[in-house]
Amino acid sequence: MKRVALDFDCTQVADKVKVLQTKWESRSDKFPFFTLGKSAYLDGNSETYYQGAESTNLIMFGLFHDLYKEVAGKLSNHLGEWVVFNPKLALPGFHIFPADPKLLSVTGNWHIDKPHETLGIGNKDVHAFTVAVEMPTGGGGMDFRFGGDEDQYIEYNVGEMFIHSGIVPHRISSYRQYVEGDCRRLLCKAISSGTVRI
Repeated sequence: MKRVALDFDCTQVADKVKVLQTKWESRSDKFPFFTLGKSAYLDGNSETYYQGAESTNLIMFGLFHDLYKEVAGKLSNHLGEWVVFNPKLALPGFHIFPADPKLLSVTGNWHIDKPHETLGIGNKDVHAFTVAVEMPTGGGGMDFRFGGDEDQYIEYNVGEMFIHSGIVPHRISSYRQYVEGDCRRLLCKAISSGTVRI
């Protein structure tokens, strides 16, 4: 696991995500969870995934070019190999959780990251990353299950990329505090390297 500071305007990115609200895709009927961009673990290796990626990638890259460039550069430094965006796959997208009292008791499901298997892009040197663009008042993060009886909570820091293997069971943690109008916005992706692809 590693934390890497990024140089980008978090507020500007969060504002652009808000501007694209009509493009958000609801992912739950039980609580507010949206994505901006397609996601292999939610959409699968499907026509929906590839058509959605084709239609949103141009918009996403145009609006978030500086962020993607910063992420790719820092991942290249971390992995010691060139990181490029695969035009056939969806660009890293955003997970969005607008504040709701339900999120105080809701967590993600325990899982390991396997989109590289879902999309058939190889399993060499697999990593996952999350960039916290905006956090609610009480903060937010991820729960990890390293073994034993206790889970470990890892706090996200806005403007920082959190890199991990993706193969240790983990889940998005619940909201720590409810404040009306708050939001958790995260840029998330799992990657596989060969010539590293995102």
